[in-house]
Amino acid sequence: MEWMGQDWVVAVAFRPDTFAARSGLLPLAEALGIRTIVHDVAWQRLARKSWTLGHWLRRAGQVYYGSEWNALVPLWDDGRLAREVGRAGVRAAHFLFAEFAAPRRAGPFRRRGIQTIGTFHCSCRRVAKVLAGRRDYRAFDWVTVVARCQEPFFLEAGVQRERLRVTPHGVDTRFFSPAASGERSATTGKPLRGLLVGATERDHEFLRVVLRAMPGGLMQLSVAVPPECQAGYRDCPAVVVLPRLTDEELLRAYREADLLLMPMLDSTANNVMLEAMACGTPVMTNRVGGVPDYVDASCNILMEGKNVEDWVDRLARLSREPDAVTALRPSVRQWAERFDWHELAGQYVKLYHDALAES
Repeated sequence: MEWMGQDWVVAVAFRPDTFAARSGLLPLAEALGIRTIVHDVAWQRLARKSWTLGHWLRRAGQVYYGSEWNALVPLWDDGRLAREVGRAGVRAAHFLFAEFAAPRRAGPFRRRGIQTIGTFHCSCRRVAKVLAGRRDYRAFDWVTVVARCQEPFFLEAGVQRERLRVTPHGVDTRFFSPAASGERSATTGKPLRGLLVGATERDHEFLRVVLRAMPGGLMQLSVAVPPECQAGYRDCPAVVVLPRLTDEELLRAYREADLLLMPMLDSTANNVMLEAMACGTPVMTNRVGGVPDYVDASCNILMEGKNVEDWVDRLARLSREPDAVTALRPSVRQWAERFDWHELAGQYVKLYHDALAES
């Protein structure tokens, strides 16, 4: 579909401190050529000066907006964002991280003739808690989710079926890409090189049990997790706890790994899985939530549950067949290319066309 509405849509987003520069939804705005309003997390900025005031503001925002993850300032940010969005004839505002930045009141936007779109990412396991105070979504004219498993919650919360869309999450496949020929070190004769990245919905407890149950010499696992998650891995065998990685170091870690090892508690879309696959690295995870929407079982390792013996046996087999694991890499990359933001852009353009038709 031809897209001529770049000047009519604006994206509202923030850049999480833990995300690489090319992670998340901001590259979508680039692919679509739309302007982006990037806001900070207000309570975090205040907490750097006063912990007490910062966390008071956080709690006030949680109560006012009804989201445990809220990043906006109560009341004031509704008007501020509406004014910023309303400049230069904008007719639709897409809140890319709606759990963090969702207007409570539709009025400031509707008075300016602006359609509002909110994309939600939270897993089914936690959504009722994260959005505990938000059961009225009338501030959004359209709601989108990134995995099919999220739809029932929003339908039950009163979102109309025709105004609820599944819009897949994508990945910047130009930055997250396989190593050039000859740049990736050989795997033969080495333990399987595993990688774990991030914290959200990762089942760290299960993974630590698997690691302790594995025979020695099968796998070396590199762990890139926040400081609060690191202690539990320091006494695990054959684990290297990595410091915080730069974007280039993260890219190198994806490329060098033989396998992304990611047992999950739940999932919708997962940046790390998409980024690893874009680098050609197969993912080993369990079938839960939105994982089947994003991880192809024909070239990745999709486990049906979290039985420790099954995971240990599968990892042992993979470690004995390094060439077979390496052979998966071209197919993994090819699969990930369907999630390139430029490939997915048409689905968002269709959403924007429908929204603009009503503005």
